Amino acid sequence: MLRDKNISYVYSSSGTEYTPFHFFNTALSNSIRFDLGLGFFSTASLNVLAVGFANFIVNGGNMRLYINQYMSEEDYSILSSSSQAEVNELILNDFNKLRQTLSKRDKHFFNCLSYLISQQRLEVKIIIPKSGGIAHQKFGIFTDEAGDKVAFSGSLNFTASALLSKNIEAISCATSWAGGEEQIAEYETLFNRFFNGLDSDIKVYDASEFKRELVRSFPPKDVSVLLEEEKECIRAYSENYDIIGNSESADEPHFPYPSGAFDYQIEAYQNWCKKGYGGIFAMATGTGKTITSLNCVLEEYKKNGVYKILILVPTIDLVNQWAHEVSLFNYKNIHIVNSGTNWKVKLNELKEDFEWGIENNFVIISTYASFVDTTFQKLVNALSDERMILIADEAHNVGAPSVKKAFESLKIAKRIALSATPNRAFDEEGTADIERLFRDSSPYCYSFSMEQAINADRLMHYLYFPRIVYLEDEEMEKYQMYTRMLLKYYDPTKKALKENTEVKNLLMQRKRILHKAHDKYRVFEGVIDELVQKELTRYCFVYAPEGFDIHDNQERIIENLQQLVNDKYPHIKTNSLLGGDSRRKEKIMAFQDGYIDMLFAMKCLDEGVDVPRTEVGIFTSSTGNPRQFIQRRGRLLRKHKDKKFATIYDLIVVPNFNYNRDPSTFELEKSLVRGEMTRVAYFASLASNYHEIADTLSAIADYYELELSVLIDELK
Repeated sequence: MLRDKNISYVYSSSGTEYTPFHFFNTALSNSIRFDLGLGFFSTASLNVLAVGFANFIVNGGNMRLYINQYMSEEDYSILSSSSQAEVNELILNDFNKLRQTLSKRDKHFFNCLSYLISQQRLEVKIIIPKSGGIAHQKFGIFTDEAGDKVAFSGSLNFTASALLSKNIEAISCATSWAGGEEQIAEYETLFNRFFNGLDSDIKVYDASEFKRELVRSFPPKDVSVLLEEEKECIRAYSENYDIIGNSESADEPHFPYPSGAFDYQIEAYQNWCKKGYGGIFAMATGTGKTITSLNCVLEEYKKNGVYKILILVPTIDLVNQWAHEVSLFNYKNIHIVNSGTNWKVKLNELKEDFEWGIENNFVIISTYASFVDTTFQKLVNALSDERMILIADEAHNVGAPSVKKAFESLKIAKRIALSATPNRAFDEEGTADIERLFRDSSPYCYSFSMEQAINADRLMHYLYFPRIVYLEDEEMEKYQMYTRMLLKYYDPTKKALKENTEVKNLLMQRKRILHKAHDKYRVFEGVIDELVQKELTRYCFVYAPEGFDIHDNQERIIENLQQLVNDKYPHIKTNSLLGGDSRRKEKIMAFQDGYIDMLFAMKCLDEGVDVPRTEVGIFTSSTGNPRQFIQRRGRLLRKHKDKKFATIYDLIVVPNFNYNRDPSTFELEKSLVRGEMTRVAYFASLASNYHEIADTLSAIADYYELELSVLIDELK
């Protein structure tokens, strides 16, 4: 994190250890966003910034850059009145000349830019003043994953000589955690005004042609290759310039934060050792499962001087997050395994070295989808020895049949399973398989519950507001029809339905009615009204139901909910995330930075994406899967420096008990309501306003003969 890095107010190239080189290396390596506004862009510019860019990429970093032009200053008079096509021609011509003179570090810089472009994580604009001259602003803003920011500006010219002490140059910095908030906000406003073409004194040109040429000239490389290139650059700089080194660049793995591991993370490692190096870490979302497991690897490295790690995750987003965390520990030789990398070549090279007795430290990060590949299985087993450690994140995925089958032949003995919810919902056999494969059972090798995390100040305290949604008359008719059809499969002695295909279909049809209940719009509007009154509409995340409106098959429910807010409160800036959204990361970052007030999504953030800045969550989509609602709550409770409290609104759909009732269906209805109330009990049990919740639900609890306190005790 940036605030842990002892950022100075001034960096000078005049012999102090606080040099521009160190600033950019530190800031890039610890950021996930970089907005950079440049003046004149000469052929020597920016190459030294390559140091740190590979780590920035591993962090999942996104960058916005605006420049004046790439060619000589003499060409300015031509550019100031040129068309887009003429600008493109001049820039590409000069870029092609530039390619012929690049050094190794220059090429590494462009390799990093190429990778960012290929991943749609770099935006570039060309800014030219209409009145002549060159825009000399040289400033930028770094942002880390906690939302902390550092802004810089000054006399610095972005050239190798300026950054590496040949000239006397200086930059000044402002940090968001030490009184620099207003100054940073001014820089952000200035950058956005230029980048978005909102200043009447400038012309903004698109740089897409240049980006395409850059990717063609520098085909994107694997992240692991970029990290190795960066190490070479650091060594070269250290040899050619009198650069004062620091411990951050040491080759040895180390714990990434000065505070060291927390007591509970040390305890987790000790328990894992006692269990024979196998076990499940059942830790609440947001409590540092990743750091805890990587600390286990670090402690083992201290014993034997070797680390060999296989990390399994369910999504590409999690691959990137893990790569970032791994790099913070200074683990090297990272290999990403998915459909977009040449992992077979890289792992074969490791295998050949291993067979020749050449010892390599390495980290392999793979999705579960790639893990089941038979070639991957053979290569991993060939690389395995008694020191290799497997970390399975979101370990409930291991219970899936194809993944479980792959595990059966896996030779790695040291294993750690990570999950906030190790139990597979409605799959006792799958849960038993996970416990068998990791040689553990409840209460597990290490558990750190949400209650413990809140009490230990690792997660936020929160307020919980359930809101009752009733089925309307037409919906009640259909609901009762399906319920009566289910009656013939109901066993009153066991108080349970028989399991068969017909029952599953009927339950699905009935669930669809609840899922799309029209009264949700009324209740949701009431929640928005309340948030407006409380001035809580910023950093608000809305979980919306999937599918189309039951009354209008042309409109998605998520779109209707968003439109409701747009129509009634146009000042609230909204956006939405749908499946396959290519701008997903950009939208999440904009939400994190406050450019989007309210973000609507379906189930795309249930697993693997962190948005710590979220302060308000509205659940309009109920889920019967405990894992999903546990993860959703956990993501809302993540800590953020500007976040004082979390607030959760939960829309609870129940039959309308004022409607004409059929006594024969009461027990089946009670079963449904009990399921919804169990979720409410889970949320209410740790909320700071428990007694208020009980009062809100008293009418429905009384009707269905349910007690919130009893449900909470059963959960415990």
